[in-house]
Amino acid sequence: MSQFPLEQRYVDLGVKAIDQDDLERALRYLNRAISLNKDFYLAYYNRGIVYDLMERLEDALTDYDRALAMQSNHLASQHNRAVILRELGRGEEAVSALTEVLRFDPDNGDALYNRGAALSDLGRFQDALADYERAVRCDPDKLDARIAQGNAKLELGDVVGATATADDILAREPTSVEGHVLKGLSLVDSGEPDRALEQFSDALRTTPDDHNALLHRGIALLRLSRNEEAVADLKHALKNHPDCDEAFYHLAIAYVQLGDQSSAIDALQMAIDIHPPRRVEAQKAVEFESLRAEPRFKAVLAGKLSRRG
Repeated sequence: MSQFPLEQRYVDLGVKAIDQDDLERALRYLNRAISLNKDFYLAYYNRGIVYDLMERLEDALTDYDRALAMQSNHLASQHNRAVILRELGRGEEAVSALTEVLRFDPDNGDALYNRGAALSDLGRFQDALADYERAVRCDPDKLDARIAQGNAKLELGDVVGATATADDILAREPTSVEGHVLKGLSLVDSGEPDRALEQFSDALRTTPDDHNALLHRGIALLRLSRNEEAVADLKHALKNHPDCDEAFYHLAIAYVQLGDQSSAIDALQMAIDIHPPRRVEAQKAVEFESLRAEPRFKAVLAGKLSRRG
């Protein structure tokens, strides 16, 4: 019997193809490995990675489940499975899966960060903050955990703490786009939109197409009644993220303030189509008072397709 089974060779070839970003070739090798040995958990694990990279999330989840059925303590499969569950909107299951990973590996910074993200999705920001803080203690250079830590503080109303987190990030990495955006958001929540604009602009000097910087600079400009500039930033933000309901929603407000009711209703309809809870928000928003008598606006709020007259 060979001391180096053929299926292992195909898995190795598949991993190399993944590293080379040749996903179709990786899939062929891993399928071949599975055809040779249907009980080889590493073949399913790596094929799960390929499916994940191909955005075939349900297929990836199935393969991670298969790998775990064969090797229940394979933490990488459990972790990746949890990330997929979160992406599929199954937050509670993601939290449970990541808790299982952390039971065996309590200092896993990635697992702590991802559990924090799943908890944030569920609105459990205090628990999320605790995980982000642990992730930062485990890996002080983990920038995504520091950014998430600052955002969780903002959600909890701790503007001073969020500002301190942003300052710490920028002290470590002065050109950090995420750090400047976090500092800008902290200044917005502090009631200083002018100073916030400077931070968003600093972020955009480094990365001119950064979605978050464009989105939030647009919103800050809107607060300052600089509506035409706000429209320009929000439209730019939508170029790379055409499914951003927040950009469409604030674009609708900008158009209202510019007196362009038709464009405002179009933008609002897009925001609601992408994220239906925006309908309830629009029903209560004082920014749309001038539209309340418009038949197209009423149609949008009633959930009917709005058409230009």
